[in-house]
Amino acid sequence: MNASLPLRNLAIILIISVLFSAVGLPVKTNGASNPLAAFTYESCIACVPPGDLVSFNGNWSTSSTSIVSYVWDFGDGSPPVKTSGPMTSHLYGGALAKWQVTLTVQDSAGLKDTTSQLVLFETVPRYGFQPTSPVVGQQITFNASDSISYNSTSPIKNYDWSFGDGTSGTGAIITHSYSTESSYRIVLTLLTSYGDPSVSKTLTVGQSKPNVFYGVITDKDTYAPSDTVHAKLNATNQGTQPAAFIFTDACSGFQFQITDSTGSLVYTNVPPPSALCVQVITVITIQPGQTLTVGRLDWKQVNQQGQPVPPGSYIITGVIHYQSTYQTTPVASKIITIQAPDFQLAVSPASVVIAKGSTITLTITVSAVSAFTGAVNLSATIQPVNKHPPALSPINTVTLTAASPTGTASLTIATTRSTNSGTYTLTITGTSGTTIHSNTATITVTSK
Repeated sequence: MNASLPLRNLAIILIISVLFSAVGLPVKTNGASNPLAAFTYESCIACVPPGDLVSFNGNWSTSSTSIVSYVWDFGDGSPPVKTSGPMTSHLYGGALAKWQVTLTVQDSAGLKDTTSQLVLFETVPRYGFQPTSPVVGQQITFNASDSISYNSTSPIKNYDWSFGDGTSGTGAIITHSYSTESSYRIVLTLLTSYGDPSVSKTLTVGQSKPNVFYGVITDKDTYAPSDTVHAKLNATNQGTQPAAFIFTDACSGFQFQITDSTGSLVYTNVPPPSALCVQVITVITIQPGQTLTVGRLDWKQVNQQGQPVPPGSYIITGVIHYQSTYQTTPVASKIITIQAPDFQLAVSPASVVIAKGSTITLTITVSAVSAFTGAVNLSATIQPVNKHPPALSPINTVTLTAASPTGTASLTIATTRSTNSGTYTLTITGTSGTTIHSNTATITVTSK
């Protein structure tokens, strides 16, 4: 386990036996509920009199089982109508043009629910909402701007909302969120001078799940063979609910695996299946918006047998490991490079102009790469080789050590009156064992 985690995020309790299985997500509660009756309506304004034809849609009613019947009381004194489907229509007579309509639904478990709403023939409330499958804590936008009044003398004055959780709001467009997983009946009521018609829909709010993203971070991308690789696994909760990880023994937790470029496992701190593990409950909680370092690794570039690994590319993978089921889940990876010891050459100046009959000295710098140590033998050649090229002095060997990773040597270039004018390419070559590097400079010889 990672001892560097903040104490507020850890609760460690010694126990004799495992109390419950390790899980990586919060427990979800069941959102099943009794039936909720809800309906909308549309007026047939273009229909030819006599009578007012209104269509009703009870499909917004919901239940944790299935709804088997819909009983409609149309509010005009006519007998109630029972249907097995949610859609129906009714032809009203007379000049009243508004009615208190009641819908009662019954589900397959025998449970019932009733809602009663004012229906106004010349005013139709309409609304939608996004997202259609929200979760706890998520903002939902309710939009009633498509509502319409066909009566110019009775325009819509305002929009009242009842969200089904004891709260309400006002406005054509409004946002709301829920704190509990459940189904809710949302009622929209339009305020007019002739009456306040309503429609209702139901909305099921699910339990928000943590949305955790992981990343492996190292102190460098490229390492010398003598370096220790410092890696950490970060977890960021981008969800709206806390993310809880429960581990029931000291062998479980956020750990690491290292593979080479062929995918073969090189090193891991995941215990073997036969490991004896102390029974310890560790709870790691990541709050919404929080980034937490959940694992750390200091790798000394050795394999599982403790032998140094060769230079090359390696993949460090952060994993979630549960020892009781021996389940290991990769969550994030990063590629690093272990570079073989090497050296670099530099020539200064890289371009010179020298007059016939004069000399100039260049500086050759040898620098260690990836903790290189040893002697670098230097030599120089010049092209083209004509009858009278510039003369080159011998170059001393440069020896690099851990204390002195950079060294220099000098090269003198001499010309005479008979040296051919022109441009020459000077090549400096450094050799150490089988490692050979070269660098070049441009030499221009002039007559003056």
